[in-house]
Amino acid sequence: MDLLIAGGTQFVGRHIVETALKRGHKVTLLNRGQSGQGLFPGVERLTADRTVDVSVVKGRKFDSCIDVSGYFHRHVRMLAEAVKATVPHFCFVSTISVYADWRPSPAIDESFDVATTETPDHEVRDGKDYGALKVLAENAAKAVYGEGTLIVRPGLIVGPGDHTNRFTYWPTRLHAGGEVLAPGPKERLVQFIDVRDLANFILDMVEKKAGGTYNATGPATKMSMGDMLDQIQKAIGSNAKLTWVEPKVLTDGDVKPYTEMPLWLPESEKRPLFASISNAKAIAAGLRYRPFAETAKDTLAWWKGEKNPPKGTALTREKESALLAKAKK
Repeated sequence: MDLLIAGGTQFVGRHIVETALKRGHKVTLLNRGQSGQGLFPGVERLTADRTVDVSVVKGRKFDSCIDVSGYFHRHVRMLAEAVKATVPHFCFVSTISVYADWRPSPAIDESFDVATTETPDHEVRDGKDYGALKVLAENAAKAVYGEGTLIVRPGLIVGPGDHTNRFTYWPTRLHAGGEVLAPGPKERLVQFIDVRDLANFILDMVEKKAGGTYNATGPATKMSMGDMLDQIQKAIGSNAKLTWVEPKVLTDGDVKPYTEMPLWLPESEKRPLFASISNAKAIAAGLRYRPFAETAKDTLAWWKGEKNPPKGTALTREKESALLAKAKK
């Protein structure tokens, strides 16, 4: 296939490009040319600021366009309209953050209510309207390509190349050893998807020129925080000692959920069912998962190989020690 990929040099896009090239596809990148200059020698690059003008793609023929970098509806629509005449298929990579208040349902599938915003034209990449703006971006793609548009909604994306430290924290912290603060309760469910499994699923669907909306998160079966940490320890051979801490210690300690304490949310969070996203439709369509031990080991190996390992916003060792001391009083 001949693929146009908007983005393609950062975490998710980079893995999609790598996987596409391994499969023998021809890839053309559309981006600003500000990152990843040494990546993918021989791959054609079209340089444009998608927020201003994407006329560089008009008239170019591709089998599919994969939009990894679209945040705002105007920009997604502009790209979709620019390629519609010569590109028969469009894939937009969205997020499970599009869903509205998750409390009423034990399992969120693709038909669940999505978020809305009263200010659709403002541009923020986080905060309360992040999901609603992604909904508008999805709708912009579908307004141009109709129901044949492929919408993929990943959950937390993890694995080699993740600089956010939202999962990387755990294999690296457990690798360091010593006493490790583990956020209770052990039974709380977690969900995430290896970036390589996501890339494979997206390309599988693109190769079939499939349409529709799919939640792309994992694992294949339910996993608790306790299971996850135990499995990481076994995978990387860690001798760290886990000390489970009650949620109140974290909330009283002003620990920022999900970022400072990766994969943890307090019960007061409006999305207590954050880890109850249904992936049944995607699995039925072919989404497959590698063994979790592989994700843990490969993430640690990538982190070790970095000259300047990412720190992200996760808990510092100093704050972790202070919280552990408070928990023991």
